Amino acid sequence: MIRHYLRTYVVALFAFLLLLVFTAPLHAQEQSGKSCLFKITSSKGTVYLLGSMHLMKESVYPLPETIERAFQESSDVVFEINIGEMESPQAQEIMLRKSLFTDGRTLSKVLKPATYEKLKEAAKSLNLDVVQLDSLKPWSMAMALVVIKMNQLGFSPEAGVDRYFYRKAVNAGREISGLETMEMQLNLMDGLSMAQQDMLVSQTLDDFADMGKTVDDMMIIWKNGEMDKIEQMITDSFRDYPALYNTLFVKRNKRWASQVGALLAQKKTIFVVVGAGHLVGKNNLLELLRRKGYTVEQM
Repeated sequence: MIRHYLRTYVVALFAFLLLLVFTAPLHAQEQSGKSCLFKITSSKGTVYLLGSMHLMKESVYPLPETIERAFQESSDVVFEINIGEMESPQAQEIMLRKSLFTDGRTLSKVLKPATYEKLKEAAKSLNLDVVQLDSLKPWSMAMALVVIKMNQLGFSPEAGVDRYFYRKAVNAGREISGLETMEMQLNLMDGLSMAQQDMLVSQTLDDFADMGKTVDDMMIIWKNGEMDKIEQMITDSFRDYPALYNTLFVKRNKRWASQVGALLAQKKTIFVVVGAGHLVGKNNLLELLRRKGYTVEQM
């Protein structure tokens, strides 16, 4: 079981997946004519920057024509990580090694008693025995719970926007790369202190029971590009966890802004896919690119 879920959830590593979990109900509007796609231009190049949902339902497709056309215009496709990198047996072993305690520690030993009690209740609701998963590190347990819950609600990584465009890019012979490596993402999570990992588990479980009430609206909000509502959710989600927000979003956004700047220095049109949570909130990727002088237009 552990190997199965590690393989499944690594592609959905936090980003918009976290955003989905920590939401209050929001009313989704009808089609707005906008999307989570942004056109970034410099004097030399163009980057189409798409905010993604890493887990999705098949019913979200087809995507808006604006997004499909932007992909067709692009010669290169860049993801948070190159999804093909995750397919090797070596990658699976790295995931397993990073995600498990091997020094005698367990979830029941490192989590605060209140957090562990919430975890047991959530696991029970999914028909899981938390004792059998006690060797998982807190961050990996949080991600596994989210993916299992989302799978039950009909969402899957295979239907995610990242996977959809990865398959299209492979079939079209596009140049594919990543802003980060799989090991970088795993190291980021594994590098969280136990206190931060406890926060992550606690945050994941705060609205766990109500997740099913909001995720279908989330698909519509995403498809309509309602960035104000996405920002509201990110702000509400991390209000009590500023250090965690800084680690998971701000530090990466700043690094990615430099990388996107390098892409814009090329005389190319490039399609970039990142979690939609990186495009809203304080020091979001779009804001950082505007500060660098690039033109940013929502499509």
